[in-house]
Amino acid sequence: MPVHHDSDNESDTHTQDNNGLTEYEKMRLENIRRNQEAMRMFELPEAVSAVGTSRADRNKRSAPTPGLKKEKRVKLTDVLPRRTSNRLANIAPDSTPSRRTVEPVADPDQIKKTRRNGTLSLKEISNGHGDDDKFSRLMEELATYVPDKARVKDLEDLSDDESAAHVKKEPEIDGKTVKKEVKKEIKEEEDNAVKIMKEEADDKDTKVGIRKYFSRSSAAKNITPAATTPDTKAKAESAVKDTTKTSLPKSEDADNKLSSSSSGKRPSLRRQVQALKIRGPWPTLKVCQGRIYCMAIHENRDKVLVCGGDVDGNLGFWDLDESQADDYEPDEEEEPNVYNYKAHSRTLSSMQYSPTEPNKLFSTSYDGSVRYLDLVQQKFLESYVVAPDASDHLGSVSITSSGQQLWFADVDGGVTLKDIRTPKDEMVYRKILHEKKVGCVNVNPKYDNLIVTSSLDRTMKIWDIRTFGQYKEDEAIVEMASFEHRLSVTSAMWSPDGASIASTSYDDNVRIFNNFEPSLPNFKEIPEPVRIPHNNQSGRWVTMLRAVWSHQFNWFSIGNMNKSVDIYSRGTGDLMANLSDRHNLTTVPAVNAWHPSRVLLASGMANGKMVIWR
Repeated sequence: MPVHHDSDNESDTHTQDNNGLTEYEKMRLENIRRNQEAMRMFELPEAVSAVGTSRADRNKRSAPTPGLKKEKRVKLTDVLPRRTSNRLANIAPDSTPSRRTVEPVADPDQIKKTRRNGTLSLKEISNGHGDDDKFSRLMEELATYVPDKARVKDLEDLSDDESAAHVKKEPEIDGKTVKKEVKKEIKEEEDNAVKIMKEEADDKDTKVGIRKYFSRSSAAKNITPAATTPDTKAKAESAVKDTTKTSLPKSEDADNKLSSSSSGKRPSLRRQVQALKIRGPWPTLKVCQGRIYCMAIHENRDKVLVCGGDVDGNLGFWDLDESQADDYEPDEEEEPNVYNYKAHSRTLSSMQYSPTEPNKLFSTSYDGSVRYLDLVQQKFLESYVVAPDASDHLGSVSITSSGQQLWFADVDGGVTLKDIRTPKDEMVYRKILHEKKVGCVNVNPKYDNLIVTSSLDRTMKIWDIRTFGQYKEDEAIVEMASFEHRLSVTSAMWSPDGASIASTSYDDNVRIFNNFEPSLPNFKEIPEPVRIPHNNQSGRWVTMLRAVWSHQFNWFSIGNMNKSVDIYSRGTGDLMANLSDRHNLTTVPAVNAWHPSRVLLASGMANGKMVIWR
């Protein structure tokens, strides 16, 4: 670009100062000078310094996460075989040369993956993270926990004054007592009627069959004989009829205003889910050393204890201190309550608390063992060990409602039924149900004779285990029903009430199978599912995405590849909430676990970190 000089004096001075330069070099220097003047005119140095400040703030936000410290990887050098000589072995020389022996050297990685036998104490397998004595006291506290179902029986031993503080006085209608269950059923009928009208008004075509699921039996059918009177029946029926004539609220959440308390002070369940956030002084915490593969939460409402298992066989525990305010700033020397133990030598594939004994945490691993942590004994005990000639890759675990039997899958297409009261080397039976690896096996919460399996052979199948005895050992077992997916099925799990199934597949779909009747063992085919498009391509370094049901409510969660968590409703499959936090979620929250009795969700990531939505 040609340069125009303002005056001859300036041109002469420029030529005089740059003697010996070519015309091109003179033009170049002049362009540099003009550009510098333009930068000073627009104050670009100040803008550059401002950009540097924001970048420093960004680095400040990405400070090291508290919790476990990342272990330094030691570069393994090739170990040469140790040479021996006759002189070192004190062998006299002779005419015949002696053959040199080479001592075998064990592979360090192989030793690391060798399964540890027997009962393991906490101190024996501690990784040195956290105070073991403090964790021991925590387990003693949790061991005394009594589930809510058992607490109802304890009310009988209370005096009249004490029981009045726990049990509210039952209302009276026309001088007759109405059971609390009846009032609850009437409330459910009212909410369901409003929800059905909203769903049918939105889209009648896609809601075919949904009404059948939500329309439960009338409240009068479940009334106990003492409360079944014409007056109570008439009131229950009139309450349902009145709600069908009520106009719908204008709010967007009108179809989900299910109050969690009769007083109405609490927000609806949908709003509680949408209000979930990452809170506390430690929003993100490194709990495991490796990539988190599975998670579980203890059912105690007063103490939130989250457990995660990683690909190296470590169990990490996070004892959440809810007494601390969200704006609490911990001291530099203050550490969160994190504990880490190595109970398995390979990937910890699945874990679950016993439904009848919450002081036992069962876990399966690729080292070929099933263990459980006994909070009373404070030890990791062996429940099952595979035979030497069998595959040691044990997959997902599912416990029956009685708490006495375990189901777990393997990579050879088989599932195993284990009675925990028998020795560790015994099992009830093992059946081959698929041609390829079974990624997930789940037992129905209400019907222990029904299990659902998902496999790499692209099928989801439902089985009635009562028919297994009809087949010979080498004979193929016929399933009750099957549904074929376009690609591999990563998981299939029953809902807490046993009336629905949620499956995930690599065909980028989440499917909800509803409308299972109470006479489930007699059904002929799986109902047509509700399909939800969802990116399930997790890749190699992210744990497989799986739909995880909430224990008490009609929704499930699944990780999103956009570094968030999706929560879907069961009936319609609509997106209830998308939980995201761009400051604390640095990777995909692939693994999720719901609190059994609270609206609280924990998420685990590939870097061993956890977050808790509450």
